[in-house]
Amino acid sequence: MITETARVVAVDGDKVTLEAAIKSTCSSCQAQANCGSGVISRAMAPKTQQLTVTALFPVSVGDSVKVGIPEAGILAASGWLYLVPLLIFIGCALLLTELLPKIGFNSELWVVAGSIAATMAGFIWISGYLKQFDKRRFQPVIFPLQKHVEASVHTAANKDDAESR
Repeated sequence: MITETARVVAVDGDKVTLEAAIKSTCSSCQAQANCGSGVISRAMAPKTQQLTVTALFPVSVGDSVKVGIPEAGILAASGWLYLVPLLIFIGCALLLTELLPKIGFNSELWVVAGSIAATMAGFIWISGYLKQFDKRRFQPVIFPLQKHVEASVHTAANKDDAESR
């Protein structure tokens, strides 16, 4: 599970809006003073990201929580969104290279245009499929911060000690 700390900014029933700071590695790079990417990322990138998730435990505005996304979901989505369109492009290019000259389209421009069109159609279909049918695997979940869990366990242990005396 890949986790990040976020702050609760809004609560609406069991739906919680979280805000997380976007971290950049540019501040730890030795070439940051002479790097164009670092300058652009500091100037253009938003500093926070907001997302809404379902809370499985009570939270209030201002609480810090951990947001987790399963690694398997990220790897599967990456494969679907990067590898499959690439395979579609290569397959269409090979197929169109063989078929189009037989019907009189000898220009490679037709092969490239057809491959790009098929790849875009495949990407749109895959994107829609992942958004509609496979939501659970990519849905972030929230956890209480460890210090809150330890504090509640410690409080419960003290309460049990007090009751046994």
